[in-house]
Amino acid sequence: MVEKLTKYCKYLLIALMVLNVLFAILGVARGKESVGIFMVFAYCMLGLTVVAILFAPIYGIIINPKSIKTIGYVLVLVAVIALLAWLISKGSTLSTEYLESMGVSRGQEAFVDFFMMFTYIVVGGTIAAVIYSAVAKLINK
Repeated sequence: MVEKLTKYCKYLLIALMVLNVLFAILGVARGKESVGIFMVFAYCMLGLTVVAILFAPIYGIIINPKSIKTIGYVLVLVAVIALLAWLISKGSTLSTEYLESMGVSRGQEAFVDFFMMFTYIVVGGTIAAVIYSAVAKLINK
């Protein structure tokens, strides 16, 4: 059953890549008139991404019930990273006058600052994991 799902996912990914290329060519050819079409396509792709994000762990748990422990660890790690990002992002360096001139409230600035810190931590951790993996592979040879 897993092999069938893998085969279907491969075909689905190829179809999505072809659609992306077709929409890119259409966008270049039509210019500014195709912005609305691209927005609809982007929303559809976002919807497919959300479905995949929700389906993959559920399917993994059905196939391998022991994987729920790993999913729990990942959720705890995400919560710890979010807490760390929230603690780091406290405090604003921008003046109230500047924020008002840009039409941004303190709350919006704090929200953006939190998510930027969250993104920086996740990207930094990913880079560190890749470097660690490469070095560990070199050492073990």
